[in-house]
Amino acid sequence: MRKPLLQEEAVPSSADYRPACGQAELESNPKATHRARGFWPSIAWIALVEVVVLLALAGVFVAYLNWSSEASFAEFLAATNAQAASTLPLTEVRPPCKPGA
Repeated sequence: MRKPLLQEEAVPSSADYRPACGQAELESNPKATHRARGFWPSIAWIALVEVVVLLALAGVFVAYLNWSSEASFAEFLAATNAQAASTLPLTEVRPPCKPGA
């Protein structure tokens, strides 16, 4: 005599027959594989544009620093020359005028 089985037979679920998310689209549509891989060139293009913009901004910043330091140096030289001109020694010293003379 056989003992009755107490376990139920396994029934496959519908998930066993469905492809993984996006897998069916990739297998059935060759353009879908292009779309799936199509974002990497976009990421590379965006990164390249960011690098170019950052280099341009760095160049503008360096040019501004160069210009401002030249302007400050010129201002410093002008102030130094003006101060040196006002403190030149007198070659002839005259005594003060005497009253009644």
